[in-house]
Amino acid sequence: MNGFLFDDAQKYTEELLATTFVIQSSTETVAYFNYLNDKISHHEIGNKEKFIKRISSLLPIGKDGFTSYPAVKIGRLAVSKQYKGKGFGREILNFTKQLFVDNNRTGCKFITVDAYRESLKFYEKNGFKYLSSRDVKSDTRLMYFNLEAIN
Repeated sequence: MNGFLFDDAQKYTEELLATTFVIQSSTETVAYFNYLNDKISHHEIGNKEKFIKRISSLLPIGKDGFTSYPAVKIGRLAVSKQYKGKGFGREILNFTKQLFVDNNRTGCKFITVDAYRESLKFYEKNGFKYLSSRDVKSDTRLMYFNLEAIN
């Protein structure tokens, strides 16, 4: 948890790559998460026909010419060991979903995450779906959440 927060978060902010938010108690860091811009592209899926069925059907009529769709990526989401299982991760995801629906200033349609294998069930329970089966054997899986689902 601390490696990214202490070593990289400030640098990412200074270089305009990501913005990190920290949740703290009066004595310790409870959790942190960060956002960066992302997109979902046809080439990430590999099979364009499957992509059109899975993702393009979620887009407004008349937008079929797009080759990529705007997203916000949760680059990091970490909860301290003492606070795991107490709902902080779920609350961060719910906050993120509402933030980009209620305050969507950039035209963001999806939330994406490269979920570590041990986090897959957590993201599934929170409404995220797998973008492709190409990464099924990887250490991380690309997952997405369609923000339109909460409108």
